[in-house]
Amino acid sequence: MPRFLFAAVIAISFAVAGCSSTQEVYEITEVDRPAEYASDSLTFEAQRARVDYIQPARVTPDVAPDRDYDLLTTALDVSFDFADEAVVGTARHTLSPLRNGLARFYFHAEAMEIQSVRQVVDGEDVGVGFEYDSTRLTIVPREPLALDSAYTFVVDYVAHPTRGAGQGSLGDGGKGLYFIDPMGTDPYRPTQIWTQGQAESNRRWFPTWDYPNDRMAFEITMTVPDSLVTASNGALVEQTPMPNGLRRDRWALSGDQPAYLAAVAAGAFAVVRDSVVSTDGRTIPVEYFVEPAFAEAAGRIFGETPAMIRYFEEKIGVPYPWQNYKQMPVRDFTAGGMENTTITKLYEWIQTDERAYLDVTGRDLIVHELAHQWFGDLLTAEDWANLALNESFASYLEEVYIEDTEGRADAQAHGIEDRLAYFEQAETLRRPIVWYGYDTPTAMFDRHTYQKGGQVLNQLRFELGDEAFWRGINRYVEQNRYRTVELDDLRQAFEEVTGRSLRRFFDQWFREPGHPVLDVEQAYFAGSTLYTVQVVQRQDLKESPVFAFDVNVELNYPTRPTEVRRVRIAAADTTLRFKVPEKPSFVRFNEGNWAFVEATIEQPLSETLVQAVSDDEMAGRYAAIVSLSKQELNPQVRAALVQTATEDEHAFVRERAAEALERYAQIAEVRSVLAGLAQRDDAPSVRRAALTSIAGPSAQAKPVLQAALADPSYLTQATAVRLFAEHFRSEAFDAFRPLFDLASWRGTVEEALIETITKYRLGEMEGVGVLTAKTGVMNPDNVRLAAINGLLVWARRDEDVRPVAASALARLVGDERPGVRQAVASALAEIGDEASIAALEAQVEVERDPVVEAALRGAVEQIKKGSTQVRAGE
Repeated sequence: MPRFLFAAVIAISFAVAGCSSTQEVYEITEVDRPAEYASDSLTFEAQRARVDYIQPARVTPDVAPDRDYDLLTTALDVSFDFADEAVVGTARHTLSPLRNGLARFYFHAEAMEIQSVRQVVDGEDVGVGFEYDSTRLTIVPREPLALDSAYTFVVDYVAHPTRGAGQGSLGDGGKGLYFIDPMGTDPYRPTQIWTQGQAESNRRWFPTWDYPNDRMAFEITMTVPDSLVTASNGALVEQTPMPNGLRRDRWALSGDQPAYLAAVAAGAFAVVRDSVVSTDGRTIPVEYFVEPAFAEAAGRIFGETPAMIRYFEEKIGVPYPWQNYKQMPVRDFTAGGMENTTITKLYEWIQTDERAYLDVTGRDLIVHELAHQWFGDLLTAEDWANLALNESFASYLEEVYIEDTEGRADAQAHGIEDRLAYFEQAETLRRPIVWYGYDTPTAMFDRHTYQKGGQVLNQLRFELGDEAFWRGINRYVEQNRYRTVELDDLRQAFEEVTGRSLRRFFDQWFREPGHPVLDVEQAYFAGSTLYTVQVVQRQDLKESPVFAFDVNVELNYPTRPTEVRRVRIAAADTTLRFKVPEKPSFVRFNEGNWAFVEATIEQPLSETLVQAVSDDEMAGRYAAIVSLSKQELNPQVRAALVQTATEDEHAFVRERAAEALERYAQIAEVRSVLAGLAQRDDAPSVRRAALTSIAGPSAQAKPVLQAALADPSYLTQATAVRLFAEHFRSEAFDAFRPLFDLASWRGTVEEALIETITKYRLGEMEGVGVLTAKTGVMNPDNVRLAAINGLLVWARRDEDVRPVAASALARLVGDERPGVRQAVASALAEIGDEASIAALEAQVEVERDPVVEAALRGAVEQIKKGSTQVRAGE
């Protein structure tokens, strides 16, 4: 340990010079690295080759389009052409010019037919000139508009959101408005209409200023079949029966919002009603719009929402700002959730049965989208570069809520998972959190914006203290209600309440790429009464800054009370020396897990062993288990892992210990421990880890894996399927028979069955039959696509399967789902025969999706080409 020898010399020499008898922390900072660090340059070079660092712009570019007006109010009146998947609408906008003599201005509007544009003059609608180029609607008013005046314009249009969608928004191509089974011909899906505006996709169903740097009041009226339930921003203020079985519903929002948060939905929903009494005395309606089959489960899934609302009101110090709150899972949603003002849309799989709920509660997602009603909706990032002001807060408030309701250990587990997710992305990409260099807004929806930003807020809370942090949050929200914000608004709010300059904090964490990557070496020097901790920042200092941050160091003693010392790291190389009354049992760098650092810690094994089983914090025990999992095989390490896996109170630690025991699974005692965990641990995640560690072709593993095929957790069942097939291939197909008719949450078990049947050719032609059945229309899309691919893979390997697979796939050429049709076309291009051509050509004649049509035509050409080659060869 040549580096630590250097630290020892410093520590001892300082002790000789004299130090206080009180227990103080002395910092020695080395600006230049000693000769022992010469090899670090190799590490840095390798890191540069691996990581794409994105440097902040020294001159901030303009990323938001310039506005000529302030859009004050928007009133939409829309109906839906289900057959043509079109929106027939009228948009009524009131705006105020931002400069005098405005003679032309535009709205964002894509894939529309503009039928007329009118200006309201003296209460009358008067036609005005306009130009439309398929992306912008430019309006020429009757006369130039005057500053500080309000004008109303009315646009009649037909929008075709499914035509040419594909660029610039979060999700699957940015249609803005989605028709789900509009003609009622898909037996698996209900008919629904829903919108997804973020990032810039609402311009595909109504003309507007579709950028977050403007806010407007909204009123939306929808005409729909009377059988459908509607929802939109705000409250339902009027319902009017219409001829031909239709109904008009008018929704109005109190307050204003940017255009991307405007939302509508319609479908056969069951509405489960709830409420919460706000801190300002209002009774706020809370509603859960779910598919009728999940009406009884809505309370289990969403019932915590009123408590969440009340908690955030008290924590933020600002009452819930809107009239009501609605949550709505919709089919085929393009994201996990979306925080439209008062109406959060969620992916369909948040609707769980009781078995799925063992693994997937949806709590974090529900908290995240609710938090946006303040951070993102009440105040909104003014551009996508500042998106963290929406998403980092929502991500971090998940952890805050968990800390309050479940305890600090669960909050730490959430924080560790967020850090690991960010660190994984940081292996290949490091950019500033607030970043003006993106190509499209979608680039901002990543782990820097969400997970890293949330953990930076955790660091800020630690450095300021709870009381000051929440006062700063309250000041920030109160000052910026119904406004657009940028990073400096947040910094200034915190500086106002604390009196501290926080520019370095915000610059290094939000405006620079990277994070502190630390080498931490810890040692006790007998006879010196000193414990030394050397901290070296190992991030590439040519690309990232030297970070300054606070961190706790906890000293644990065999016979004395624990001490926690808070220190400041502000240099590339820092040596901390602690005068100790006795040799510590262990010293924990980053007690509390507050400091947002990626640290490799070298400490005596004896300390790590004690920390793994006796640290009073979950995060400390977890860190010790991670360290032990990397040690060479050792009986003491094995004993600590066994003790932790069986006795630790937190599943997060037990799971990691069970994973680490895989290296010891050849030992009978360890196999017995793993078998017990796999069968009896309360946490499905621990059972899965134990299954993976014990898995192998041993007599002891077989009954454990076989029993797990009936585990109540779908995810654990799927793990058992994969492991049993891998190690007991000849018996797998028969063992899986009871699962062939299972309809699991999100097709979790079915995908595992398809994967193993395909990979190991289980069941031969009977297995092909199972794959064929799983292509059926009543399966989730992911299951169907996996089965289609399975048939293709099998047919490649077995000539006898080709005609069977081709015939099964040809029956799906006209499927309701474009993704299925495209996958079938691609598969038939490779294994189809002449009998497939007729089905493909028939679908080409009626196909409306240009991407699928190209795939169908390509398949026909490929099959014909292959047939010609065969005949020529004959």
